[in-house]
Amino acid sequence: MFASVSAYADFQAGILAIVRRDYPAAFENFKPLADKGNAAAQVNLGNLYMKGLGVEQNYHLAQHWYLKAADQGERMAQTKLGILYFYGLGIPKDTTEAARWFQKAADSGETSAQSILGSLYAAGDGMVKNRALAFYWYTMAEEQGNKEAAKGRKSLEEELTPGERDEALRLMGETRKLRAEQDEKAFEAATAGLGNPPEPKADVATAKADDKPARTAEKPKMKSLQQKPVDKPEKMPSLRAKAPAGKSPANQAGQKPRENIKPHKTKP
Repeated sequence: MFASVSAYADFQAGILAIVRRDYPAAFENFKPLADKGNAAAQVNLGNLYMKGLGVEQNYHLAQHWYLKAADQGERMAQTKLGILYFYGLGIPKDTTEAARWFQKAADSGETSAQSILGSLYAAGDGMVKNRALAFYWYTMAEEQGNKEAAKGRKSLEEELTPGERDEALRLMGETRKLRAEQDEKAFEAATAGLGNPPEPKADVATAKADDKPARTAEKPKMKSLQQKPVDKPEKMPSLRAKAPAGKSPANQAGQKPRENIKPHKTKP
């Protein structure tokens, strides 16, 4: 993600600048990184242009940087592109293209995109109306803690036919099975180079098959039974120590979604 330690330091400086609301400084830190292809910096630069923070608001430039990051698989950038197309911000409105970007982000696990996609399927906005898919995407987002998705799922649940419910449950079962298989493959890949644990070394006192059997140590002679008894202490000391003392498309299609004002972070 970061080509050098200095690049990572510049990115972190940009994040801290956003936290203290020094947006011009954030822009100065993110721009060189974005020019070099850093996807996380490109998302943050797009956010600054989209909101007009530290720079003049420019939806076209926001779309430019989001697209660069989205092409690298950045799911937050894909969601932002969906929002721009959904409302026609700086680009012609295209709900079908918006749905395509939301779908990409949702497939990658982006919860806000999953919630929005659920609302689009429920309303048939930009795609064929499908309540089973709407329920499915609401559920996927809710399982990751999205409260808007939970509201959408609850309102839709009573409207589902038995067939729609069965279809939604089938899709959820397939998704969970696929996730389990992916997790298993990832675990196998991560542990593939570990190999089997080494065999324990033989005890040096153990005789080999070709060697003569080891001599049994002589038993100590029994002492006289008339030994002086050992005095026992009156009381054994205790070993125990004393204890010390605005609505979004995820709510209703056609209304502007909320913007996440938090900076987009990434792991080094």
